[in-house]
Amino acid sequence: MKKLFAILVSALLILVIVLVIKTLTYPFAKLSDNQPEPAKVAISEKSISRFAKGVQFATISYIDSAENNFSVYDSFRLYVRNAFPNVFKQLHDTLINKHQWLLHWKGKNASLKPILFMSHYDVVAPGSSDPKDWKYGPFLGILADGRIQGRGTIDMKSVAFALLESADTLLASGFIPERDIYIALDPDEEVGGIRGAEKLAIYLKEKGLFFETIYDEGGIVATPGTAEGINQNIAFVGMGEKGVVGYRIKVKGLGGHSSMPPLESAAGRAAVIMQRLEKNQLPQRLIEPTENFLKVAGAGMGFMGKMAIANQWLLKSLLLKQMEKNPQANALTRTTTAITMLKGSDGNNVLAPEVEVVINFRILPGETSKDVLAHIQNACKGYEVEIDAPRIPVEPSKISPANGRGFEMIKESVEKLYPGTLVTPYLTIGATDCKHMGDLSDHIYRFMPVLLNPAEQRSIHNFNEYMSIENYARMIAHYSYLMKNFDTKH
Repeated sequence: MKKLFAILVSALLILVIVLVIKTLTYPFAKLSDNQPEPAKVAISEKSISRFAKGVQFATISYIDSAENNFSVYDSFRLYVRNAFPNVFKQLHDTLINKHQWLLHWKGKNASLKPILFMSHYDVVAPGSSDPKDWKYGPFLGILADGRIQGRGTIDMKSVAFALLESADTLLASGFIPERDIYIALDPDEEVGGIRGAEKLAIYLKEKGLFFETIYDEGGIVATPGTAEGINQNIAFVGMGEKGVVGYRIKVKGLGGHSSMPPLESAAGRAAVIMQRLEKNQLPQRLIEPTENFLKVAGAGMGFMGKMAIANQWLLKSLLLKQMEKNPQANALTRTTTAITMLKGSDGNNVLAPEVEVVINFRILPGETSKDVLAHIQNACKGYEVEIDAPRIPVEPSKISPANGRGFEMIKESVEKLYPGTLVTPYLTIGATDCKHMGDLSDHIYRFMPVLLNPAEQRSIHNFNEYMSIENYARMIAHYSYLMKNFDTKH
């Protein structure tokens, strides 16, 4: 017995030693308590003014395009053309499906695969007609408090104008890129890109184009404290994005007067199905971008948290269970289930013969909308239902590699503009126009080079959105660096 006990103690001791060694040698990010200030970048009054005036155009997009004021779109594009005469003199521009804009900058070497920069010029609605909700008004486009104020200043006319400013500056210096550069300005990203980026993808495929790298919106540079225990900026570079599908479940039952209810109503059955789906969600998984993100986030954790990350061969289930408790971390590890709409009876004393439930799923790469449908069908067993998807599902994207020139360029630029910043791959939870571009490049990166604090992040699609002049200046510098140095080896 003593011998067995000694063997068990020895085995436990060896296990502890292995766990500790793996934790101490795991390649977590190297942290510093010193976060240098961002680079100071000069910007002209002309550049600020051109952007501010562009904000004044209420290019709001709606799911029902009949609600769009397309004359404003036309006026916006005319303004941009007049504001950047040299760009539109030297770059060839094409209008696809009336409002999708594509600019082509011819490079020196036609044998090199081109680069595509993407932005969108549509914006979401202001969200309120009460002038008190907007300190300066959503479409005044004024300069106040050292910031350019208004809807779309972050999301994302800033990128559109920064790309044009970069091209304008480089053209003025006589620069000619080694490879072709394309700039896409999309008209309906906020409502899915069906009339814009989807048509653009078809056009580019028909032209036989395949891109070395595609850059679009996605991650940002987040201020210190975004991840617990990390007092440095973190640049989140989206290496892929989740898919999305909304399934509608029509649950059948007996209708009639509420004075004579059945033992189980359609509403009751719908409630059971909803509980099944919420309690038994699709399984958690760690995919490559999240694994890489944990190397950064884990650096600020205590020893036990680091141990769970470094020893997933033994502690993975505990790690996932802990991540499940945080909505954002949970979204990185599974296809999420969100019950968003519910429709039953219109009367207090009326039993609905049919209850309609709409559930939004954000699909983790590695799964598909068909997997989600099978999951729903399993949850609906025993009940009479009809299941359909009101909108065409968007499947998850491919995962781009965390190496190669496209990704390295982002790291180089971030280090110059935001020294001391940790750069991490991550999974974009929301959707971008890149979801239409999966067949056009193996290197697609979703990143916007702006430093945003939590309040600024919350202003996106919210009231009082603004872009600081410093951020806008660094944004122009970022895209100029990428355009100028993509084929320059340091």
